[in-house]
Amino acid sequence: MNIKPELDVTSDEHAAITALRNDAFPDHQVARSYYKQLPHMRALEYRDGRLVGYLGLDYRVMRVGESIFKVLGVIDFCVAKTHQGQGIGSAMLSELCEYSQRRDVDFIILISDLAKFYTDRGFRQIHAPSAWLRLHEHRNFGVAFEDLDDLLVKPISGKRWEPGYVDWLGYLF
Repeated sequence: MNIKPELDVTSDEHAAITALRNDAFPDHQVARSYYKQLPHMRALEYRDGRLVGYLGLDYRVMRVGESIFKVLGVIDFCVAKTHQGQGIGSAMLSELCEYSQRRDVDFIILISDLAKFYTDRGFRQIHAPSAWLRLHEHRNFGVAFEDLDDLLVKPISGKRWEPGYVDWLGYLF
């Protein structure tokens, strides 16, 4: 898996990401390689010269209760339908965990309705009241306040994610 800064992603890679992302998320089609906001980094997995796995990565701080955590957020994680069930997604998550352990990351976080896939890989599902910046089609619609049931977190630095109000300090992944 190749993890690279957003600024180093080529136009061909953007086109491949767009195609894979739109195929994986048919209800959220866009003519660009990201859905809400550009990620800080991209993780790309290739087989025979073809992009088959992708995830966006956003590094930032979040407030949980009274604690401030450095999180690496996973955005739009997808594997090509022709390559699902071959362990590519699991391998990408494993490599992302190794990558994160060598850096200043407290938690890997993501939102997904595939909780079992992630909990089987060491993530914990969190139910929490949350606040985030509501973005849609490059417009800011203010701050959203809702309970989230599909937030998944994986500890990296040994810190504990205690129950509490989650302030995303930015947009929702």
